[in-house]
Amino acid sequence: MNQPEIIAETNDYFVINKPADMAVEPPSKQKTLLDWLLQTKRISTDGWELESRYGVVHRLDTDTSGVIIWAKNPASQQNLKQLWQGRAVKKTYLALVIGECPQNGTIELPLVRDNKNDRQAIAWLTDQRARAAITDYERIAIGSIDSLQCSLVRAHPITGRTHQIRVHLKAIGHPIIGDELYGEKSTDTLAKKLHISRQFLHATELCLPNTDCYRANLPKELVESLSAAGIDYVE
Repeated sequence: MNQPEIIAETNDYFVINKPADMAVEPPSKQKTLLDWLLQTKRISTDGWELESRYGVVHRLDTDTSGVIIWAKNPASQQNLKQLWQGRAVKKTYLALVIGECPQNGTIELPLVRDNKNDRQAIAWLTDQRARAAITDYERIAIGSIDSLQCSLVRAHPITGRTHQIRVHLKAIGHPIIGDELYGEKSTDTLAKKLHISRQFLHATELCLPNTDCYRANLPKELVESLSAAGIDYVE
């Protein structure tokens, strides 16, 4: 497993490049980012209430890599959470999806939690449990391998629902390659051909208000997958 990388540090928070195959916090069968922060003595549990989750501000899926913010103290955690809730944080992800997707667009489809299957679903009909979800996206490249097309997409989630980008891209007919939960046979086939062993989703940039943007380069194995699809990606 690759190790996390500290991208930046302030008095209030860490900015971390989280690798894939690492969860953010327990409970998880995988090693967690919280474990790593505690073991490397970058944080401690002193001064935190258990329900505070020791500095968690937002989450990335276990198999999603990239930029994540971790608060150093309860006051900073509360301030950062308010920025997320107010949609003041600008987030950018890179995803490789099946097929040739539209050049750009906005996906505005509410999501509802399917607790039985531990996943999200589009709330096509009026559902009191549904939560608004909005994702802007743009296609930045088209590739192919063995006549199977794929698109490199830059996604900007305006809201921050669990699995939002994954569910939204699937809803428009372009699921993420390597996504075991929301993918399909075609995405599995392309994942094998491109040697992708995880979902191709990476949090590449995060911008806080009145603060420089923080970036995490695309992992080497994903760059190699793009090259195999004929996509020359430059950071």
